[in-house]
Amino acid sequence: MKIEVEFSPAFQARLSLQHQTFILEEGRSTLRDLLDRLAEEHGEKIRPLLFSPPGDTVLSGLMVQVNDRLLTGNTLDPGEIRLGEGDRVSLLYFMSGG
Repeated sequence: MKIEVEFSPAFQARLSLQHQTFILEEGRSTLRDLLDRLAEEHGEKIRPLLFSPPGDTVLSGLMVQVNDRLLTGNTLDPGEIRLGEGDRVSLLYFMSGG
């Protein structure tokens, strides 16, 4: 299935990409599968924005929008979120400053 991923500026700065298309296999189509695939493809450029060390827990500052549904904090369990053909996933990164 074809998934379109849009990157927020924090990701764009590391990847030099605004978006990327992925083809996910049946049975490997959860949000967690997609995040793992991104980490495999882009390695250390993107891993620190996705996962807390040692790399198995999704970073608390990550926000993900799947189509029109925004997922953060407790609502972001990437292993339970199934993706479908044509879904649009936006990766956002919560930043605060003063």
